[in-house]
Amino acid sequence: MTTEINFINHNFLKKAKYQKKINNKIIQCLTCERRCKISEGSLGHCQTRYNLNGCIYTIVYGCNAGLSNNPIEKKPLYHFFPGSRALTIGSFGCNFDCFWCQNHHMSHPEKNILEVMKNYNRFISPKQFIDLALKEGCQGTSISFNEPTLLFEYSLEVFRLAKQNKLYNTYVSNGYMTESVLKDLRDAGLDAMNIDIKGNAEMVKKYCGVNVENVWRNVKLAKELGIHIEITTLLITLLNTDDSTIRYISNRIVNELGDDTPFHLSRFFPHYKSYTYDVTIPTPLNSLYNAYKMAKNEGLKFVYLGNIPDNEYNKTVCPKCSKAVIERDNLGVKNLKLDDYGNCIYCGYPICLM
Repeated sequence: MTTEINFINHNFLKKAKYQKKINNKIIQCLTCERRCKISEGSLGHCQTRYNLNGCIYTIVYGCNAGLSNNPIEKKPLYHFFPGSRALTIGSFGCNFDCFWCQNHHMSHPEKNILEVMKNYNRFISPKQFIDLALKEGCQGTSISFNEPTLLFEYSLEVFRLAKQNKLYNTYVSNGYMTESVLKDLRDAGLDAMNIDIKGNAEMVKKYCGVNVENVWRNVKLAKELGIHIEITTLLITLLNTDDSTIRYISNRIVNELGDDTPFHLSRFFPHYKSYTYDVTIPTPLNSLYNAYKMAKNEGLKFVYLGNIPDNEYNKTVCPKCSKAVIERDNLGVKNLKLDDYGNCIYCGYPICLM
């Protein structure tokens, strides 16, 4: 190890699985679609991939920057093992530049992440993580809070151990990993993902710095791989609340993923750099109600509103018999009318994975 990296606990260092040598000093990271070319002694865009002696290492393997036992509904995943709980972990860093990030203290800490990791000691091994999940009575795992792809190598080991212990595995992601990474996650045991579609191509390029078509590609690939998919869009006034954007996203979900794909529309509250961008008020409720109606009119069967006080928009109504089959509150499920296979008890229509 070089002197520059010796201050990091070596538990946090793990050779990146996907990388490509450009020359003796520059290595390309192939974990996400930014495909950063990282020079010796430098970090990639996410600040978690480091070129050390001509090899890329993650510096956050097993980094416990946040750990909690959450209802699966909090992800949000509404059609996947309703009422269950998932032990959830997150690290530091992100490959997107969203100014509104609610977990910016983890995704974009004030200090360079290499500095953050100096003398950092909150490490949890995959086995310790799974042991804790079992001890706390969880039914599954979740990698979340910041972008979970940055814990890719860690996820592979966690997921395999989880499957050995009959636990499910989930990601809450911006969906910008490379195809090889997504396929590896599925093979290791990834069962479900909530993926953000943040807006149209122009908006995502301007404010996140990426190509949203890579996200759509991964959403479709994940569906083809048998991973349960739910989509979330955070509605931010003047950025993605216009009728054309809502119709566009809804229509693509229907045509590329299926009309039974759950679509979560969440209310924005100012966070992080929002005031710098002069986005200073929460999204008006009428904008959410309008988006809800448009998404339903485009043919989506399951549309939900998040971060609002009205639980009426959190419940699941059977598309066939129109009866409420799942009612939810902030703590998760409060009323469940499904059989053991996830079907409506009134008419047998398939609603959830169980």
